[in-house]
Amino acid sequence: MKKSDVKNMLSLEAHIEVLEIQKKKEGKVNVNYITVKSSKNKVRCPICNQFTSTIHDYLKPSKILYLDVVGEKTYLIVNRRRFKCRRCNKSFTENIGLANKNGRISSKVKQKVLKDFMDKNKSLKDVAKGNNISEDTARNIFLEATKNYPKRIIHLPGIISLDEKATYTNEGMYSLIINDPIHRETLDILKSRRKEDLIKYFLDIKNRREVKAVIIDLYTPYKEVIKACFPNAIIVADPYHYTSHVVEALDKVRLRLVHDNEKDKRTNEYYMFKNRTNKSLLLKSFSETKYELRQKQIQQEKYATGRSKNKPKDKFNDYWYGKIKIKRNDKYIEITRIDRLHQMLNLSSELRDAYNLKEEFFRITINVKAEKAKKELQIWINRCRNSGIPEMITVSNTIENWLEEIVNSFNNDKYNNGFTEANNNVIDKIIAVSYGYKNFEFFRLRTLVILQKGYAGGSRKNIQKGKVEK
Repeated sequence: MKKSDVKNMLSLEAHIEVLEIQKKKEGKVNVNYITVKSSKNKVRCPICNQFTSTIHDYLKPSKILYLDVVGEKTYLIVNRRRFKCRRCNKSFTENIGLANKNGRISSKVKQKVLKDFMDKNKSLKDVAKGNNISEDTARNIFLEATKNYPKRIIHLPGIISLDEKATYTNEGMYSLIINDPIHRETLDILKSRRKEDLIKYFLDIKNRREVKAVIIDLYTPYKEVIKACFPNAIIVADPYHYTSHVVEALDKVRLRLVHDNEKDKRTNEYYMFKNRTNKSLLLKSFSETKYELRQKQIQQEKYATGRSKNKPKDKFNDYWYGKIKIKRNDKYIEITRIDRLHQMLNLSSELRDAYNLKEEFFRITINVKAEKAKKELQIWINRCRNSGIPEMITVSNTIENWLEEIVNSFNNDKYNNGFTEANNNVIDKIIAVSYGYKNFEFFRLRTLVILQKGYAGGSRKNIQKGKVEK
């Protein structure tokens, strides 16, 4: 291979000259050794900024790890010169731009390491192996690049959301994620969700009185922290979490009926309540969500105005009146999902009542306006208590305890933790591929860099200057 071809392949700068190419076998691996030098005749003195061409002496060649060439490990053998400045009479080593002073890893390898750390599907071990370096070296490259990353945020937007995540670091089991759900930005990750730690952190926020709303799940200590630290903020219960409580209560009724019929597993009741498909039909809402209704309206408007040639599909009716196959008398027959649901509900009046209460709750969350929400929810709570179903009575008590916070979520569709839950999926992936993190700070930095889609110049991306503290 020609030297010019190797130079182009390595993407070396114009002043770098390739002198020699060697290929050696180290164990079972082919390793390329490429000798290079600078072709500049004049260099600028770093002390007085004067150009000089006087060579003082030649240094011993240094070995620098470079990017792989055609999948093979590659080293650059760099011949450096020392120049002498005639103006200030100082000697200095030329900088040919391949690595930092006394560095043994090229700048391009470091750039690739940082790029690999942005991939949530790669663990520390994967990054190190892919760049022919040790795990400690890969970690140190990342920590060096993020050494000026802010230790905390000191200003918050008007609306924030809080949610914990099981991270199992050396700081504890749970970490707290702080997000801006309106602008869809991750602000910070705290090592603990303990009340005293959160109060200590949030009391240092400089604009605490400007925070208008805090979105949380149904975790009581968060409520106490918000009341102590954000005097002007309303507390908003995340719709996903309080609707999940109602759905879980219905599923507990189903499980109780399964256990009640467990003595004879051949009964139709046991099979119907145990069946996985029937469970999904039972827990799925029979009402279209606000998102589904909005998407349906958008598609109908596009079709009506000619912006779309495809006639909108009625996904709701297509699902419930679509057919599924079930086994009966050793034969498979087709039945609509809605008929299958009715078959199951007809087996137990208690399950049917619990299902109707669940559907009534969904109807309130989807269709009722904020000004009527409290009254409708109170009626629903009373219906649950009058039903005599233990699981529904328990969940109605939970809804009553959080009634004010739940009603606050009716004021704005954006008052939810949807963005936070989406981030949790990314965090799960980061943790899973690495089989967990012991070092919290390394986990925090890498996760924030991935969630914020990059890090540049010691400041958080998309957050105004002066809003962070090192």
